[in-house]
Amino acid sequence: MVKDKSQAKVIPLPVKPKRSRESRKSGLNVNKEGSVRRINGKVYVDFIYLGERVRECSGLVWNDKNARATRDQLDRIIVAIKTGTFRFSEVFPNSKHRELFDQKEREAYRLAETPEQVLCKSYFDSWYELVKSSGRITGRTLLGYRRYMELYLTPFFGEKAFADLNAVVFEKFVCWAKGKQYRKKTISNSTVNKCFTVLQMICKSAAIRYGWGTSYNPFFGFKKLPGDDPYENILPFSIEEQRTLIEHMLDHWKPYFRFAFCAGLRAGEQIALKPGDIDWARGLLNIKRALTLDENGKKVLGKTKNRYSRRTIRLIPIMLDALMEQKVINERLGCEYFFCTPGGTQLNLNNLRKRVWIPALESAKLNSREMKQTRHTFATIALSCGENPLWIAKVLGHRNTEMIIKVYGKYIEKAGGKEDGCSMNRLLQNAEIGKNG
Repeated sequence: MVKDKSQAKVIPLPVKPKRSRESRKSGLNVNKEGSVRRINGKVYVDFIYLGERVRECSGLVWNDKNARATRDQLDRIIVAIKTGTFRFSEVFPNSKHRELFDQKEREAYRLAETPEQVLCKSYFDSWYELVKSSGRITGRTLLGYRRYMELYLTPFFGEKAFADLNAVVFEKFVCWAKGKQYRKKTISNSTVNKCFTVLQMICKSAAIRYGWGTSYNPFFGFKKLPGDDPYENILPFSIEEQRTLIEHMLDHWKPYFRFAFCAGLRAGEQIALKPGDIDWARGLLNIKRALTLDENGKKVLGKTKNRYSRRTIRLIPIMLDALMEQKVINERLGCEYFFCTPGGTQLNLNNLRKRVWIPALESAKLNSREMKQTRHTFATIALSCGENPLWIAKVLGHRNTEMIIKVYGKYIEKAGGKEDGCSMNRLLQNAEIGKNG
């Protein structure tokens, strides 16, 4: 039998009463923004800042006095928030949310990061990409920058903020760097100073980027290390040593080293020469490229070291003699590059050093020296012969005579000759070093 539906009653379900705002905002917090709360026996503040809820411990134990003091502090925080002067990290320096609010403040108030906020490592990478994309420097220079950063700057300074950099920290870096070895060699003063040069460029760039101004000067009171002795690595060959060395080489290699000794080109420049670079009719040599390294250390054919290295040299007779001998070899082999291997391919500097230079030194019983001593030999002999330093600087590809005087000054015995190259040409031509026939 179905009961009459009209007799049915609706039984209301119990509803949990809402917690009144008054019950939450009582005592210290009545009519106040934010709250002072007791959590685990400690005084906490609870408020909204930049759209985020902030719940931080005051560090005080809960009692009426501490609660009232914290409430007064929170009121000042609310006023500072409304006037835009509140900075989270100044009030809560140890909070785990510090970085979050630092970033939100920079975005909200368009604030520049301070030296205390910027880690060296984070800016090192962006600086490197900046100079790389500028196109102002060569791949080889980029390679040097990257090596200094990877081997020395980032391991030591990476986790430090720019505000931590100063003369005392730099002295500690010197001690640390001197204690390291790379390829079984201790870092030289010159390399340490190059690291500081790169770091100085980075600091200057960061100061401009973040608007720190000239007041940011971490290098105040710091002096770079004394430079290495400029004469230390200069070991020129005498005329007799040149003759002996070249006599112990195969005929194919004699013109290359005869020219290296009497012209002083950088090895990368000499290897990159092509037949068209020589103006035989006018006796000129145009140097406009070099075999160099890219930023990854890979050998590439690129620009010379700098714009002063892109030069035209008027060839003196001794230089022309060496080039004429090589011209016969080049035309016979049909090589794209003027100086080439016996198989007609481009020279490899490492192979040239290991398979030709070092064996010839050993066979001639001469002291071991780097191949770049051919360049030093040209400069020292030219100066000793009284050639004009301006002419020598141009042949070497230097901007002016400053480097010539600084590095080779002790070899100057008299000022200038009557005609550029004549004294040196007479000396070497009479010696007929390595000349066939």
